[in-house]
Amino acid sequence: MKYKFQAVLVLSVMVGILIGGTVFGEGNVATKDEVICESCWAFSYVDLGSEVFINGKEEGDLLPVSSLLAQRAAGEIYNHYSVIDVSTSAPSIETEPSVTRAVSTVVSIQGEQGETVGTSVEGSNERLLDMIKTHLERNGFSVNTNVNADMGQEVSITYTEAQARTFFSRGDLRLLASLTSQEQTSEFKAYSKAIQDALNEYKSRKSVWLWDSKAVSDRPDETIQFLDSHHMNHVYLHYNPLVEDHYPYFISSLNQLGITVHALMGAPHWGLEKNIPEGKHRMDRVMVYNNEVSETAQFKGIHFDIEPHVLDEWDTDRENVVTQWSNSSQIYVDYAKDNGFIVGSDLPFWTDGPSVAPYDPDFYKNMIDRQDYVTVMAYRNTALGSNSITSLSENEVLYANSSKVEIGVELKPHYLDYVSFDDKTHLEMEYELAEVRRYFERMQVEGFAGTTYHSYTQWKDLRSR
Repeated sequence: MKYKFQAVLVLSVMVGILIGGTVFGEGNVATKDEVICESCWAFSYVDLGSEVFINGKEEGDLLPVSSLLAQRAAGEIYNHYSVIDVSTSAPSIETEPSVTRAVSTVVSIQGEQGETVGTSVEGSNERLLDMIKTHLERNGFSVNTNVNADMGQEVSITYTEAQARTFFSRGDLRLLASLTSQEQTSEFKAYSKAIQDALNEYKSRKSVWLWDSKAVSDRPDETIQFLDSHHMNHVYLHYNPLVEDHYPYFISSLNQLGITVHALMGAPHWGLEKNIPEGKHRMDRVMVYNNEVSETAQFKGIHFDIEPHVLDEWDTDRENVVTQWSNSSQIYVDYAKDNGFIVGSDLPFWTDGPSVAPYDPDFYKNMIDRQDYVTVMAYRNTALGSNSITSLSENEVLYANSSKVEIGVELKPHYLDYVSFDDKTHLEMEYELAEVRRYFERMQVEGFAGTTYHSYTQWKDLRSR
C-alpha cells in the first residue's frame, strides 16, 4: 500500500489579485474530536476547521518532511496563517487580522514510499504544473507531470522517500523534532525555493513587447506557440497598418489561450503637444480595425511608448518638454479610456530622479495614477543591490496602491554590460527575474504587477541558444 502525507500551500483571490495563505493541519474532517494544526512549524493545535487540512492519520508518515518543505516554501511570502473555512461542514475561526478570501488554488506537498529519487506533479492547472516542473528542473530535480482534470483546484507535488533523504544530513524523517535539529541540505533549500519561485511567477503577470511584424505575418503559429509555452498574460503588439490582415488570426488565437493583446504605439515626438493629433489618429486606426473584426480579434488595450528624452529639445528646454510630456500623456490616456481601452505606458526608471524631478517632482506619480498600469523600464541585468532592477523600480512599486507596476527588462544588445541580458544565458536571466519577484513579494507591497520582456525577438533568440 502506498501512503501519502501532505502539507499544503494555498493561493487565494481578492479583487482579482492572488494572495498567498498557508495553513497546515491534521484530520480529514474538522470535528471536536480531531485536531487541526494552524502552524505545522510551531505545532499549535486548535479544535476547529481551517481552509485546508492534512491527512496525518495514516501509518509511517512523512508529514514532518512535507511540513518543513511547505514552511520553507511559504517563507515570509505565503505564511499568513489565515484560518478560513472553505468546506461545507467545518466551522471557521478568526485570526488576527480577520480576512475573508475565496480559495483558488491548493498546492499540496506530500511524500510517498519509493527508493528512486524523484518528484511527480499532478493536477488540472496546466499552467501551474508547468511552472512548478520548470523551476524544479532548473534546480536539477527530476520531475514527471500528470494532467488530472478530476483534481479540481488542487495541485499536488509528490516526492519519494528517497528524495526526502537528500533533504537532511541525517535524522529520522518521521520525527519533526529529529529533523528540526538537523542541518537542511542544499537540495532541501533548492527544492523549497523552486516551489516558492513557481508560485511567485504564477501569481504575477508576464508580458512582452512585440515589435517584429514578421513574427505575426510570416510566422504566426510559431510566435503563438512560444508565447503560450512561456505563459504570457499580455502582448504589447506594435500596431502596423500594413499587416492588419494578419491580426485577426493572431489576436484571436492568443485570446483563446487567455493572452490579451494591446496595440503598442508611440514615438518620441508624441510627447510634444503639437503632435497630439498624430497620436489620436493612430488610436483611431485601431478603433476602425476593432470595429471591422469579431470581439475575439480585437485589441483590448493601448500601450504607449513615448520617450521624448531623445529629442534635441530635451537638452535645450527640458522643463517645457517635461510639462508637455505630462500634458500629452493625460490627453492620450483619457482618449484611449474614453474609447474603452485598457491603458498603459512605458516609464523610464529615472523619471523619479534628477532628470525630471526638479521640473515636475510628481511626474512619475501622475503617470502611475492616471493609467491602468505602467511598465518601468528598469534595464539592468542583476536583480538585487545598487544599480539593479529592483533598486531602479522600487519607488514606483512602493508608490502604486494597486497591482499596476510592471518591471521591464532589456534583452537587446547594449554597450554597457550591466544593462541587458543579451550576454547572459536564458537560465541566468530567469534566475534574476525570480529574485525580482521574490524581492517584491517579500515586501508584501500592492504595487508590483509582474515582469515584461523587451522584446520578443531577442527573448526568442536568447531562449534558443
